[in-house]
Amino acid sequence: MAENTVKVDISFQSLLAAISSLGIAERYKIWEFLEAELFPNEEDSPEDIAEIQAARADYEAGDYTTFDRYIAQRANKSA
Repeated sequence: MAENTVKVDISFQSLLAAISSLGIAERYKIWEFLEAELFPNEEDSPEDIAEIQAARADYEAGDYTTFDRYIAQRANKSA
């Protein structure tokens, strides 16, 4: 069965606004699509993919430190 296609003329600003209105799951799908389009020849090992998925899960769960917080903690350890 032939795939139907539709071409839409949308401004870049409108596209960014539409993406901004999406939830995190939809944004990840777009991210994964863009990675595949931009870097089609990069072969990630299963270990790399697992690490990336784990890092994304940690981020979604709020398990991360901002750079500013890291610098502040490091300064406190030095003092």
